[in-house]
Amino acid sequence: MAGNGMTLALIITVILQNRHSATKVTAFTFVEALVAISLISVGVATSLTALLKVNSIACMARNATGAQTFAQNEIDKFLSYSPFNPQKTNPTDGTPQIPKDPNNSPPTYDLTLGTHTYTNVPIYKDPDNGVVVIGTITTVISDVSQSYNGNTIPTYQAVVTVTYNYLNRTYTTTASTLRVSDI
Repeated sequence: MAGNGMTLALIITVILQNRHSATKVTAFTFVEALVAISLISVGVATSLTALLKVNSIACMARNATGAQTFAQNEIDKFLSYSPFNPQKTNPTDGTPQIPKDPNNSPPTYDLTLGTHTYTNVPIYKDPDNGVVVIGTITTVISDVSQSYNGNTIPTYQAVVTVTYNYLNRTYTTTASTLRVSDI
């Protein structure tokens, strides 16, 4: 009987060793594989979301740069066209000596007092897909002349506002400047 007990102990030992063999311990279970795939998926989804948001911010920055460039161009026109002498009149028609484009309608430049609006201005055109962001440029020119020791200093102010829509939101850029008479 002692031999049978040894045989039984040997069989139980072999069975227990087979249950905990090296191949079973090092392999992944199905649940562990699902958890790993889920974590990788969340990481990839987060990365893609971040890249899309950065791309959206870059598009908004390009549009804002285009709008600011248009505003600065209008300011440059206001400051550069001559003669700008609002205190003098033209001998032919008696109007103030303020530059205005007589050849185009609407004029490409108009420095007379009032509000000048240009619509359907292309703010930015995407070179990849051709999408054009359209805006409106509004220039308000006002007389802010002041007197100093009894003399009036002719001074005009220009406030340029560029408004455009992008992704169902309205964006506005504003620039302003002052100009005194050339003489």
